Amino acid sequence: MIEHIMMQVYVLDALKELSDNRFEEALKYVDEAQRDKILRFHFDADKKRSLAGLLLSYYAIFKEFGLAPKDITFDKNKYGKPFVKDRDDIFYNISHSGNYVVCAIGSSPVGIDVQEHKSADLNIADRFFSKDEKEALALETREDAKKKLFYDLWSLKEAYIKCIGMGLSKPLNEFGIIKKNGIYKLYEDDAELNDYFFNIYDIAENYSLCACSKEDSFPENFSQVGYDVIMI
Repeated sequence: MIEHIMMQVYVLDALKELSDNRFEEALKYVDEAQRDKILRFHFDADKKRSLAGLLLSYYAIFKEFGLAPKDITFDKNKYGKPFVKDRDDIFYNISHSGNYVVCAIGSSPVGIDVQEHKSADLNIADRFFSKDEKEALALETREDAKKKLFYDLWSLKEAYIKCIGMGLSKPLNEFGIIKKNGIYKLYEDDAELNDYFFNIYDIAENYSLCACSKEDSFPENFSQVGYDVIMI
């Protein structure tokens, strides 16, 4: 009988933990195809985030399922969501933005998204948010609170479409995620759907970190790990 693993969330401050020397050292731990893909990025920060995402995925899968990197083969579905080949009991997802790379893992579908709060034009909510989400945004009168809510909602929506494995082939304005009685709920066609659950974590100032799962079993806190820990 396969053991059921409760969802876990791992956080790595990638740009802090992957110094230039550590980056060169860690590259030796991935295969040639992965290394070539990482080195195709133009900017060093993108190279580091890409490598960190791979290493964090290996670590999370080993930590929760005991599978060594040499025994893991990654694949992608038709929408680009990665999965572990020949292991339908492992569900994981990664995201990166700014300094951070994050990973959610468990025994049921998961999605995770981290967003650095940048100087985005909040008017793009008109195109990508649902009616209820736009109304919630309009109720915030303070600019700092409005910006935080915008990124929280954006991150929640990204986590959901990553959890269902459809990516941006699922239009963001087709659904809404609204806070009701302190709980974020999914709405589509004005109907409340109870198949997915959401959680927001306080990762750092000017960042949003949101997770979505088919099960309401989120860890109370994420686990922050460093370079020395993930190098298994």
